[in-house]
Amino acid sequence: MALRSPIYLDTETLLSQAEYYDIDVPRQADIVEKTVRKRSGVGKAGISGFGVDASMGTDVEYQSAYSLEPKEKVTVSKVIDSLIGAAAAVKVDPDGNTVLGKDDLVEVEGITRITAASLDGKMFFIFRRLMETAEGDLGSIFDFDISDARVAEQLKQVYLRNELLPIPVLLELAGSRLPQKVYINVSPDHFLDEASANRVEGELRVLGSVSRLIPDGDDGYLSAEEWLLHGWEHMMRRKLMPSVGDVVESVVNQLQLELPAEDVRAYIAGPAIVVDAIALY
Repeated sequence: MALRSPIYLDTETLLSQAEYYDIDVPRQADIVEKTVRKRSGVGKAGISGFGVDASMGTDVEYQSAYSLEPKEKVTVSKVIDSLIGAAAAVKVDPDGNTVLGKDDLVEVEGITRITAASLDGKMFFIFRRLMETAEGDLGSIFDFDISDARVAEQLKQVYLRNELLPIPVLLELAGSRLPQKVYINVSPDHFLDEASANRVEGELRVLGSVSRLIPDGDDGYLSAEEWLLHGWEHMMRRKLMPSVGDVVESVVNQLQLELPAEDVRAYIAGPAIVVDAIALY
C-alpha cells in the first residue's frame, strides 16, 4: 500500500492497537506536546439560584500540533497496513452487510464536513471563557450578540487567529457504503503540522474505532453535549441542554451559515454510528 501522510494521528491509540494485535513497532515517545498554562478567574456569578465561584485558578490546556519525520511516516503506514492486512483487525470500506460492534476498528472513506454542533461548540467554549468575568446572571451570556466587544474579541481569537481549542470536533462523513449516517469524533491535540480543525473537511479516509451505535426509531438519538458543552460541569450541562437547540439555531442564523436541514445541533438522530478517529489521511 502507499505511504500515508496523515493530517491527524492519535499515535498512542494506534500503537496500543498494534501491541494488542502483536504487531512489532519501534518505540516512540514524547511526540505529543501539551501546553498547560495556569489561569485565574475572578468574581462570583449565579445561575438561576446557585452560585459559581470563578475565583480559583484553573489549568487550561491548549491544543498543539506536532510533526512526523519521514521515518515515522513509514512506521505509521506499516502499522496501519499490518492492522488491515496481516492482523485483519480493520473492517475496510464497510457496507450494509457488515456487522459492526462497539470498539470495532474500521476504515471508511468519504467527504467530511464539520457539523453545526462543533461550530457551536466553539461558541460555547467562548461563553465559558466569558463566564470568568460575568456579572449577575450567567444566562445573559447566551443572549448572543456578535457586536458585543467581549464576544467579538473572543471570536477574532478563535476564527481570525485560528486558535486551536482543546475541544473535540464532530464531523459528518458522507459518501461511504454504509446505509446509516457516519460521524467522526476527532479529539484535540493530535493534528499534524499545519493541519487543524479547519482543515478536516474534504475527501478523507478515516481509521478509527466504533464508539456509538445509534439505532433507528423513537429511541434512536444521542445527545451532542459532548461536542457542544465539552468541559462544562455536569450540573451545568443538565441545566443548559434543554435550551441549547435554540441557542445553536440563533448562532447559525446570526452568522448566516448555510447548513443542511438535518445537521447535528442538539442531538444525533439514528440510524447512525460514531467513530473515534485514530488517523485521518
